[in-house]
Amino acid sequence: MIHIGIDPGIFGAVGAIDDQANLIFCADLPVISQGKLRWIDAPELTSLLMKAKDGHAARITVERSQGMPGQGVSSTFCIGVVLGSILAACQQVAVPIDLVSAAQWKNAMGLNTDKAASLSLARLQFPTADLDRKKDHNRAEALCIALWALKSWSGKVAA
Repeated sequence: MIHIGIDPGIFGAVGAIDDQANLIFCADLPVISQGKLRWIDAPELTSLLMKAKDGHAARITVERSQGMPGQGVSSTFCIGVVLGSILAACQQVAVPIDLVSAAQWKNAMGLNTDKAASLSLARLQFPTADLDRKKDHNRAEALCIALWALKSWSGKVAA
């Protein structure tokens, strides 16, 4: 089984691991821009997901993003556009899709809201992953989501 994690957002990322927690890949999400509006390049993301799956059984876990109180309407709209683009791409891969809150997977993995903690965990767990820059925390979180999915499906953490 291939476990694919997606940390949504314009600066989000996707990461994939196998059942032994071996790194398959991690990458930034492909983005299209038109003026100030940006969204995920669904055909390119679908292609990445199909390559990760590579004929194997797979599951995709996407962090459920949402607008927060006090955020502007424009920001909330952009969050919805990005998440919708991601979910549309995931549906094209024809594998089960799970949504998980940030609090749920981070608590289960012993992480907090500090992006550096996710980066540290991912660097330890996946030393060959391209996580050299501080801004690679989104890739790290995508890999941590995939790892959470693997552990929750194997019963090693509470789902």
